Amino acid sequence: MPAPRAATEHAGEVVLEAAGERKSFGETEVLKGVDLKVHRGEVVAVIGPSGSGKTTMIRTLNAMETIDSGDVLYRGQPVGYRHTPGGRRPVSDRELAKTRENIGMVFQQFNLFPHKTVLENVTFAPGQLGKGSSAEIRERALAQLRKVGMAAHADKYPHQLSGGQQQRVAIARALAMGPDAILFDEPTSALDPELVDEVLQVMTELAAEGLTMVVVTHEMRFAREVADWVVFMDQGVVVEEGPAAELFGNPQHERTRRFLSRVMATS
Repeated sequence: MPAPRAATEHAGEVVLEAAGERKSFGETEVLKGVDLKVHRGEVVAVIGPSGSGKTTMIRTLNAMETIDSGDVLYRGQPVGYRHTPGGRRPVSDRELAKTRENIGMVFQQFNLFPHKTVLENVTFAPGQLGKGSSAEIRERALAQLRKVGMAAHADKYPHQLSGGQQQRVAIARALAMGPDAILFDEPTSALDPELVDEVLQVMTELAAEGLTMVVVTHEMRFAREVADWVVFMDQGVVVEEGPAAELFGNPQHERTRRFLSRVMATS
């Protein structure tokens, strides 16, 4: 990865926010009052052991998971619901889709359409939403593919690509919508080790360009060197958060210290 960029101050315009959010699956409470703020141009890494609620939390930020109480806000407005005198009510699919245009998502599994080419995968959503003429959408898609180093593969199908290449196409697909922020849910966890760096390289370059990013990751090097702000979750709560250098260099909570000592010894 490139040399670490200068950290962005954890301040300014709040793009995404979770406030006291709670979420249960059956009898199991997965999120137990999570608070999170993501500022414009900031890279927030969310780390923690498996089962700590990280993936559930990031999926609430664009309403792929609903919440039971608390709030999830995009620019101060609820994501996927509204408050009414009768309680919380879901918004229409159309209204939710408009919000999601601004909050991109990159998944663990690449979720590309297998029957569509690379270019068709990237142009599909903008085309469906009428984000310009066909020529404009195609040119923007090619520009994003060039950004992630995949323009030469525009006419290939997903099965013809490596996992790292497929994930780079998935990033281009998210970028093609021109989002305010992109959520990354363990984007390298499905990759063979030798393919991880090519995806992290792209994400590092996007961070350097000032893209607002929330990244759930097991890649401690990325969290330490690229993230501005690191959030450590365990058992459904935010145990500790702070600037990457401080959280990795001088963790304040014993649970954080135990986790870092274990994962850094194996990284």
